[in-house]
Amino acid sequence: MSLSQVTVIAPATTANLGPGFDVFGLALKQPHDKVTLTVIPKKVKIQVTGATAENIPALPKKNTANTVANHIIKDFNLKTGIQIKIDRGIVPGVGLGSSAASAAAIAYGLSHLFNLHLDNKELARLAAKGEIASAGYPHADNVSAAIYGDFVIVRSYNPLEIVNFKAPPDMEVCVAYPHMATPVHKTEKARSLVPKQVPIDKVVHNVGSAAAIASGFASSDIDLIGESMSDAIVEPERAKLIPSYQKVKGDALKAGACGVAISGAGPAMIAIVNSKKANASKVVKAMKGAFESTGLKATAFATTPGRGTYILEMEK
Repeated sequence: MSLSQVTVIAPATTANLGPGFDVFGLALKQPHDKVTLTVIPKKVKIQVTGATAENIPALPKKNTANTVANHIIKDFNLKTGIQIKIDRGIVPGVGLGSSAASAAAIAYGLSHLFNLHLDNKELARLAAKGEIASAGYPHADNVSAAIYGDFVIVRSYNPLEIVNFKAPPDMEVCVAYPHMATPVHKTEKARSLVPKQVPIDKVVHNVGSAAAIASGFASSDIDLIGESMSDAIVEPERAKLIPSYQKVKGDALKAGACGVAISGAGPAMIAIVNSKKANASKVVKAMKGAFESTGLKATAFATTPGRGTYILEMEK
């Protein structure tokens, strides 16, 4: 069937979960972006509406969606152009995978639009190319989670290998972020804070914690996942950029969260909640209050792990 237009839903994602730098990703049920791809005679044209659309880079080389679309058009020798309309529900620049959602939606949508029959691993590989535009490096944790859904482990980058687990059914994810100015190419700058040399004891700590998180997802043990969200390498450096980081973490744990970490490059923070043992709304309130104790406004909400990118509508 030849299509002229597809509309795709791509989820927000959270990366790292503490010790899993560039390796762990988790898709969230909310928020999400809606991306409509329409066949046009030539060129790639982009229109963005919704959450802080004015902050989306206009230059093609700095725009994730444009980067992925042009890669696929070139790689598959598609003799066409694409009109991309992004209705953004994911606030960019806070650590919830907004660029990854755009990249995943473009790769997924173009595969269906032109019958490319790309599997999830190939979609993730192509979508990761878009992260070069926003992060300076094709990291695949967010895009893989956005494609596959639920929890992913990037087992290898060369070649790209992804392991996918369903999230435990009683897991809730609380998200909070302060309303603060973030620098252009925030993710790229946050990556520059990653230590170039790491003491062996910190490596051992992170390997143990990361292995326990993977085991927690494999066995649906929410408490083990939360208790293992401890990073001794990257998060201590990035925490310096987040107002009231320690208070947000401490208050979330006191309210019943079983684990807290920076979401991706931040400044958003996530808390994992076992709904059988704690009330997510109390954790959300505690995190929001902790951020606002600094004098900043904050947004906070509860969601659950969610499905990967999918087609909402198709037109011949």
